[in-house]
Amino acid sequence: MKIIISHDVDHLYPSDHWNDLIFPKLWIRSTLELVRGKINLQTWGYRLISIFQKRLNRIPEVAQFDQENGIPSEFFFGMDNALGLSYKQQKAKYWIEFLDQKGFGVGVHGINFVDYEKIKNEFNDFKKISGIDSFGIRMHYVRSNESTLKNLSKTGYHFDTTDFNKEKVDLKSPYKIASMWEFPLHIMDNYIMAKGLNAAQEQTIESLTMADKLKLPYFTILFHDYLFNSKTYPKYKEWYIWLICYLKSENYLFISYKEAITELDNLKSNPQ
Repeated sequence: MKIIISHDVDHLYPSDHWNDLIFPKLWIRSTLELVRGKINLQTWGYRLISIFQKRLNRIPEVAQFDQENGIPSEFFFGMDNALGLSYKQQKAKYWIEFLDQKGFGVGVHGINFVDYEKIKNEFNDFKKISGIDSFGIRMHYVRSNESTLKNLSKTGYHFDTTDFNKEKVDLKSPYKIASMWEFPLHIMDNYIMAKGLNAAQEQTIESLTMADKLKLPYFTILFHDYLFNSKTYPKYKEWYIWLICYLKSENYLFISYKEAITELDNLKSNPQ
């Protein structure tokens, strides 16, 4: 079983959120976490003043960490705005080029999951600003309905990785929707960390063990780049560093979506 790591880019700069409620919601949520003992006073304070940070994203830090650990990860960028994803395409363009030049995969963090024309617009916008012809997508908040995957395939996406069970870890292998490969998402940071770091580590090991027993070819993991921050999200960063160290200690191999698709297509063309 090989590991696929990806990162959704939900936030770029504090100034992107002057016209939405991201920071008020963060302050309220963080205060509740402080009262419940989930974070300490220092972390709470850093979250309150995060509005004054130069940038919210931790793309350079995550990219450096992944590169140092031999992880060919994928970063997904929004081409439209909704649900707290508020940055403009031209701001994303800089970071898309930054990552592409470093050899990382880049794709779309989709907003529109119902209207086919809007889905197509996001696809065309990303293609235009990135100069890349073949790329994938994951929907923001992994939203979808009965027609989403079919419309994504029809649009021309190389792959999608939106299929995610929010209630439990759902261990499924990749499957095809017409010409598009669907890579089910197995672990997402925000969900697995809901009960704390120790519980997240235990569940991670349990899920990997079960996936191995089921002989899944690939295991997909999502970590949001902005959480790679020792001051505002120390436990999340600690989990991600622990995760990569654990995977390496167990001799798991890392693979990109593009490489995985090549393997899947070759296997389909030459079945054993």
